[in-house]
Amino acid sequence: MSIELGRIGLWRLPSGLTPEVVSEVEALGYGAIWVGDSPGGDLGVVENLLDTTDHIAVATGIVNVWKDDAATIGADYHRITARHPGRFLLGLGIGHPEATAEY
Repeated sequence: MSIELGRIGLWRLPSGLTPEVVSEVEALGYGAIWVGDSPGGDLGVVENLLDTTDHIAVATGIVNVWKDDAATIGADYHRITARHPGRFLLGLGIGHPEATAEY
């Protein structure tokens, strides 16, 4: 399955993704909302964004694999995509070395 991200999206830190902002971005026809920073592996911020909107895609800049285990991230990913098929793109990464001592 491919996720349609459109040509124009919004990248913002989770604190700036209020219900009003995401509703307006969706109404203006943006293709995707990109969650900046490294949201937690429970993906709660992503789920809230998808619950607040009707059709816009939501993507994570990255979920830092050093912060949460694969089983947690995987289970949450499957739960969210079952509720919102075709709307969630999960970006995984290791983050910046200065932010993660284990790097």
